[in-house]
Amino acid sequence: MKLRFGVLLVLSIVCSGCITFLTQIKLRPDGSGTMTQTITMNPQAMKDSMDSVAKSMGGTVTSTDDKPVSKKEEKKTPFPAEDMKKKAADYGKGVTFVSAEPIETPTAMGVRATYAFTDINNLSFNPKPAAAMGTQPSGASSSDALKFRFTPARGSGNAKLTVVMGKPPESKKSAEPPPASSEPDPQQMAMIRQMFKGFHIAVWVDVDGRIVKTSSPFVEGSRVTLADIDMDPLLADEKRLASLNKTMEAAMGDDSKALEALKDVPGLKVTTAPEVTVEFSGAKR
Repeated sequence: MKLRFGVLLVLSIVCSGCITFLTQIKLRPDGSGTMTQTITMNPQAMKDSMDSVAKSMGGTVTSTDDKPVSKKEEKKTPFPAEDMKKKAADYGKGVTFVSAEPIETPTAMGVRATYAFTDINNLSFNPKPAAAMGTQPSGASSSDALKFRFTPARGSGNAKLTVVMGKPPESKKSAEPPPASSEPDPQQMAMIRQMFKGFHIAVWVDVDGRIVKTSSPFVEGSRVTLADIDMDPLLADEKRLASLNKTMEAAMGDDSKALEALKDVPGLKVTTAPEVTVEFSGAKR
């Protein structure tokens, strides 16, 4: 079954907790621009990931007393610059690697990678956290990649961007959904909090100009938000979390209902349309 962008994001949370994956696209009126991706995890999650890499390479894992790891573990981070550079070709023709800035704070470790593109018509990227972690393709080779159609501004006209989010979900159900629970289970709520803690995924498009018209409901200045799912504020609100869990439980097995349930959760921005259009002038006013 082919799921749309919003549902894919939610389904990916359970196997990508504690990760922040933010994508910012800056677009010029001629169709060129940059894409900056910020990927971070909390230090403990980073250590667990490094240990997993070390095991897969036949090395020793990081010990709790900070003893050196095996020389076979060449990667000091799950997000090395070399891996960032290799992704450029998959992102599309004319996409080049610009820089990789390491991020290291008490609460976050990762990288901020920037790419340049000459024509957004050739840009494709997978917004799922699994792509950030390297367990799924990052660009055009992924069936989940976002794609773009762009017409540059000509004369006194406006530039027009269409973001292709994916095919709509099929309406059939794979199985009958279970009945929604009348009361949230404390153990289940605790598991959800642990699983979703630190999860934040967002995709923004910033245009170099003034937005004249857009089909997106999430617009602020020259920025259009395609998705912004930050779980920490939701996890701190017991009633909202229980309500979301109950709604998603009732929608299980029906992708359309699940997508609509997410769209109505306060604080979450989820685009449900298969395409989003943005028309903008060539100069800010």
